[in-house]
Amino acid sequence: MRSRLTAALAVFAIGLAPSLSMAEDVQEQLRQMQDRLQTMEDKLQATNDQLGAANQRVEEQSVLIEESGLAEGRGASSGLGCLVCDWRIGGWVAASYNYNLNDPNDATRDGLSGTNLGPTGQLYDPLHPDHNSFALDQVWFEIEKEVSEESRAGFRLDMVYGKTAKWLNGGGAWGGLANDTGDYDDSALYIHQAYVQWAPGWFDDYSPATFKMGKFATLLGAEVAGTIYNYNITRGHVWNLLEPIDHIGVLVGGPIGESGFEWGIGGVNGFRQDDPDRNDEKSVTGKLGWASDQFSVGVAGIYGGETTGFDGDPTGTVNLLAKWTPSDRFGMYLNGDFGWMDEPQGTNLDPYGWGVSLAGRFGITDRMGIALRGEFVTDKDGFLACSGKFGGLQDDACGSFSSFDVDETPELDQLWSGTITLDYLLTDQLMIRAEGRYDYAKLDGSIDAFDLDDFDAYYENADDTRDDQITLFVEVVYNFNKFSGD
Repeated sequence: MRSRLTAALAVFAIGLAPSLSMAEDVQEQLRQMQDRLQTMEDKLQATNDQLGAANQRVEEQSVLIEESGLAEGRGASSGLGCLVCDWRIGGWVAASYNYNLNDPNDATRDGLSGTNLGPTGQLYDPLHPDHNSFALDQVWFEIEKEVSEESRAGFRLDMVYGKTAKWLNGGGAWGGLANDTGDYDDSALYIHQAYVQWAPGWFDDYSPATFKMGKFATLLGAEVAGTIYNYNITRGHVWNLLEPIDHIGVLVGGPIGESGFEWGIGGVNGFRQDDPDRNDEKSVTGKLGWASDQFSVGVAGIYGGETTGFDGDPTGTVNLLAKWTPSDRFGMYLNGDFGWMDEPQGTNLDPYGWGVSLAGRFGITDRMGIALRGEFVTDKDGFLACSGKFGGLQDDACGSFSSFDVDETPELDQLWSGTITLDYLLTDQLMIRAEGRYDYAKLDGSIDAFDLDDFDAYYENADDTRDDQITLFVEVVYNFNKFSGD
């Protein structure tokens, strides 16, 4: 019996021996892992001690710098490095080609036979005047430091180089060469906007009124000089014949809380970008509008004396603009103007003119769109044909007005225009556009409608002049920033 028990114990001991050996191995591995963790913890603690010492040295150095007066110098250097951090910077380069199917004579650069002249001898689109010509239209830069709660003062600068600059400077059929370097040279620089702005925050922190002083874009109209902000390549007759472009003066305005309403009022030298003022009378301009996410409507105007050397003879323009943008791919506007002159230069004339423009753009795809624009403009008593665009009656444009007979004043009876434009984004920054435009004019008077060699001038009698033309355009635009589709 005893021998059997001994044998059983021996067998159990033999079976237990491997298990005991494995347990000893596991314990050894656990001991080694604990040693490694302790080593890592010691290293981490040493690193933390070094970091704390470094931070303490930085704090001590900062105190020494501040106490020694070097902090101001260091701050100035940092400020120079971040001078443009809160500036909004943009711009583009635009070039174009156009062809008039009426094929006028080769350009003589005298503003007559070779240009795309419109009714009354003025250009139907002064920014694209030359038939069968390539043009560097715009090298445009815009820089703005906007006002905010943190920074109440700022500025804005828009400048353009190229053909647009030349014609905005006054070069061309009715102006003379103001800033270009030669008859065939489009090297010109024009400052479209340059003003300082200040928001004192009198009303509340979210909608302060902003004061601007200098040169700023007009409050009137839908189209602007900068090409990327328009649906079409060319500008319309309403923009060209009835609306100002920019003014020199002072302007104040802003939103009215969170109501959606916006206001503005200012005093300027005049309808044009005059400096000095052409007389001793200033003009008043203003705007009141309302906008939601998809719809906006506003009324704007300007009123004052515009005739050179005449303090009276006030003129005025009222503009109504409504915009509807129901989606990212579709937008449209209705824009109308009415302008008048009060018995200019002591005459018994009462000139006025009005026009309306309807335009829209539809995005066919994310990169392609189509835009349409239709317009109508008319005048009475030579408001457009003889006023020199709000500059008073011009004897050289309409002959002698010694009798000031209303019946002798040429009038723009009808001016119709239709424009279709296709645009396509080759890249996010490069856009190409193609455009076709039709213009028809009927004048009551003896002035040529489009001043072309082959115009069929007289249908009924010598006092009835009609003409039309078709013009084709191509434009490429590289935007420094990405096109937003606006």
